[in-house]
Amino acid sequence: MGLLKVLNLPPLRGKGVQPATMVHAKDEKAATGLSRAATALRQAHGQAVERVSALKTSIRSHYASGHPDLLQAIERGLFKLDQVFTEVDHRLADSLEAAGKADTDAARMAELAKAKRILAGYVGYLNSQPMIGRLDKNPFVKTDVKALLLKGLNEAAKAL
Repeated sequence: MGLLKVLNLPPLRGKGVQPATMVHAKDEKAATGLSRAATALRQAHGQAVERVSALKTSIRSHYASGHPDLLQAIERGLFKLDQVFTEVDHRLADSLEAAGKADTDAARMAELAKAKRILAGYVGYLNSQPMIGRLDKNPFVKTDVKALLLKGLNEAAKAL
């Protein structure tokens, strides 16, 4: 005698119907994957920020004894480097975490769709901005910001 009969429950109907505990376990695994991807993305972002900060420090040090007008021009240029992190920020990691914590399938799907749009925007930005290439080709500090961020985005894409 099966468990359903013992508990006086109707039989499961339709193909692919899983007991609630299996669905819950699957959801937990997906949520864990999304959380890991968000963490990996935040780590990649943090490392990229550190590398750009090291580059800015190196440039400032190299030109420290320069003319004040040159130093002002350099500071304006260094400020533009931070634009990368205005465009590629923590929105994707936040969205991945929100999808993992969503209470309903509809909410999860909506958040995953949002995450996919953010991901596409980030990749498009990294591949289209010439400043990123110049940043990585600088003669002062090896940054590899584009590769680092794309690696984090790849982890996010796998989780989606």
